[in-house]
Amino acid sequence: MRGQRSAFFILSVSLVAVGLWTCQPEELAGTGPIGAEDPSNLPSYLPAPSLPPLSHPFTYQVPARQSPWPDYNASRIYDKVVGPTSVQESPTLQLEVRKEYGASIQIRDKVTNQPLINFYDLGRETGMTSYGGPRSFADDSPRWKNIGYNPLQAGDDGMNPSPILFHGFINGWIYTKAQCLSWAHQDARLLPFYYEQWVRLDGNKVHVRVRLTHERPDKTFYGAEEQEWPMMMINGARKVHFYNGSSPYTYDKTTVTDGIETKRSDGSYLLHQGTPFGLTEPWQAVEFGANPDGVPRLIGLYCSDYFWANYTVAGVAAAETWEGGNTHTYTSNRPMAHLDSDNTWHKEYTYIVGTEQEIRDYVYAQERINRPDFMFNLFNGRSGWVIIDGGFDQKEPFVTNNWQVTFTGKTENGLTNARGTKLVSPTGSWKASSFQDVYIRMAYSGRPGSPAQQQLRLTWLLNGQAPDGVDDTFPTQNRLRFPRGVRKPAEQSVPLTVFNDGKLHTYKISFAGHPMWKDIIQRFDINHPDTPSFVAPGEVITLAYFGYRNPGN
Repeated sequence: MRGQRSAFFILSVSLVAVGLWTCQPEELAGTGPIGAEDPSNLPSYLPAPSLPPLSHPFTYQVPARQSPWPDYNASRIYDKVVGPTSVQESPTLQLEVRKEYGASIQIRDKVTNQPLINFYDLGRETGMTSYGGPRSFADDSPRWKNIGYNPLQAGDDGMNPSPILFHGFINGWIYTKAQCLSWAHQDARLLPFYYEQWVRLDGNKVHVRVRLTHERPDKTFYGAEEQEWPMMMINGARKVHFYNGSSPYTYDKTTVTDGIETKRSDGSYLLHQGTPFGLTEPWQAVEFGANPDGVPRLIGLYCSDYFWANYTVAGVAAAETWEGGNTHTYTSNRPMAHLDSDNTWHKEYTYIVGTEQEIRDYVYAQERINRPDFMFNLFNGRSGWVIIDGGFDQKEPFVTNNWQVTFTGKTENGLTNARGTKLVSPTGSWKASSFQDVYIRMAYSGRPGSPAQQQLRLTWLLNGQAPDGVDDTFPTQNRLRFPRGVRKPAEQSVPLTVFNDGKLHTYKISFAGHPMWKDIIQRFDINHPDTPSFVAPGEVITLAYFGYRNPGN
């Protein structure tokens, strides 16, 4: 558990700004004052700027010079003063970016007069938490062995904050650049992972843009891990709202849960475990109070690819609700991703504070992808797909078009078997009735001497299904997360017969009339059939396109 919460190994990613802005903040270091440590040092000539209208598209621009931190929070969380901050305010919210917490943000709700984000330690807060290999990376840490490579914006387990390399203002956004620390360690261990954040208040919403830049000397290809892109920790044991039904974007009834499986006879709680599950609307929200009219008031977290999610509550018995309390409620978007050594990721997400209706109004107004449509090229890279259970590729960023994957398999009892290796799509929310065919443009090369044609299969996941299995000791949780139970691949797959010639071919897969092609399709897997039981390592699959459009031959 990170920060006494469950630790999770974790695209409609906005890439609109790739290549549009090349000036790096460190090039400008020293061109302006760097932050005041107390109010007496605050410059009177540089007030926090007023907010101009939001502009689109967002281009990840960096301020021309650094600015001091114009505000100061003298309150204490245990023995630590919050310290220098940058603040924005609207009639209903106060946004605070905190220097001594790696530029993590606090959101104060003025309607109920409470800070919403938990700051118990530097493993809480909110934002983007990243994970990579090897899992042994943290084996020398005091408390977090096997968590792996985990760069964190806020800081580390030793209460060392990630250093801020740059702070400034641009077009109404508060900009910061931090160098992430290894969460698992306690010695301020710097990682070559840079966290740039743009944040601004917009009425009852807080918009956040993040650019993650990795410059890791270790060039090893590591397997995919579940990311927290993004997550939030809310003060107190609260109810969580989400939607995973078959009628998204219709204001259909949501699921509301307190995250408690059962209360034991001794008064303790069995809490929901950290099992991710599918959403069909890309948001989760947490209740924290009520409006004057008694309608529940929530903070919602939205991003365009928020379809594979998690939530937990922790420290319920303590019943704490302040920002330094151990009691908290967690929600997160949990996409799988390979944390490549020399890559850059651009992310966008928004917090919405208000009623569930207001949160869904905002979500419904955003652009969305209604059918699968994945290009594998220089710009899109893997398009959010990952390799599971043994394989490698050319890593992102791609230097040529197409995604080339070599299946290596897993070794068990001295035998290396690639039968379980598969390619897995991002999770989405696609109505089965909106498309009856999928086109796959790919090349396949099997082992020397293998037949001229090879049999693969295409498997899909429906909303409300667990892809692999569930823990039967959590029936309440399973009923909420997986009302359809566990997917049966034999009932939800179709053959994919491919030419073993290493050349690109377009394959059309039709689902018309299939009894399990229904409701909401959430994910696709390209994998092997159940037989044969052994597949030799060395297959190569090159993907150019996967989706509802015919890319031609």
